[in-house]
Amino acid sequence: MSFITTLSIPAHRAATALAADLRAALASAKVVHLRGLADWLPAPEWPAYYEALTEATGQCLHLDEDFAQGSARTGHKWIEVRYDADIPDDAAYRFSKNAQPLHTDESYLSDPAEVMFMHCLVQAPAGGETTFVDADVLWQSLQTHRPNLAARLLDRPVRFAKAGDSRHLPIIAQTPDGLRLNWNYHCVDPAESPENHTLAAEFRQFLLDHINNSTAEIAIQLAPGEAVAWWDDQVLHGRRAFRAEATNDRFLLKSGFKLTADV
Repeated sequence: MSFITTLSIPAHRAATALAADLRAALASAKVVHLRGLADWLPAPEWPAYYEALTEATGQCLHLDEDFAQGSARTGHKWIEVRYDADIPDDAAYRFSKNAQPLHTDESYLSDPAEVMFMHCLVQAPAGGETTFVDADVLWQSLQTHRPNLAARLLDRPVRFAKAGDSRHLPIIAQTPDGLRLNWNYHCVDPAESPENHTLAAEFRQFLLDHINNSTAEIAIQLAPGEAVAWWDDQVLHGRRAFRAEATNDRFLLKSGFKLTADV
């Protein structure tokens, strides 16, 4: 399976028809960058188009969380990823202009999506690229730079928890279908063992030392109207810092869905 591919959205291509193209792209690539919608569809119609596309592509989950209520689920499908000038930058990555560390979105969810989908309404004045790291490239770097850490990470379950939900999976697992990732340093269960907290801290430091801002990290700058879909457990993703002053200077919508076994 290739790492990243681009999917062009032809003029006046119906969202329900594009769903077959997206499914095919996801069958051969871990990250799919969708481009071209803004060339022919007015901005107010982008959310409806991507709503129809995701509903036609897979089983969509309602993943939105209420920041003010301790990240409790709201029952809504789309998560707002936007700059909010009224929320301190160190309070929540989702609303800040800070760089966001590499992670998987579903680390703590007992009923996770398989594919995450995010589309851009407003691009930051500068910066804000979404970054991706291929699991295979990550593993090769681990074996090169920290072979002992690689051996300790592989297939060792770690519990991740947030807002009353949790998962207990290895940070890196070897499966019949290839390497699978489950990672968010800030969601490691506080009740985890000291050994697993140490393991998580060492992996976080490895990412900072050897992956961030290296050739392993591929950046995609989503322009208004563009979107990106990715297999959440086959890549790590993050965000570069960006410049913003007013609320909604950067605004994206994100959700996720499951696919049937034929993809």
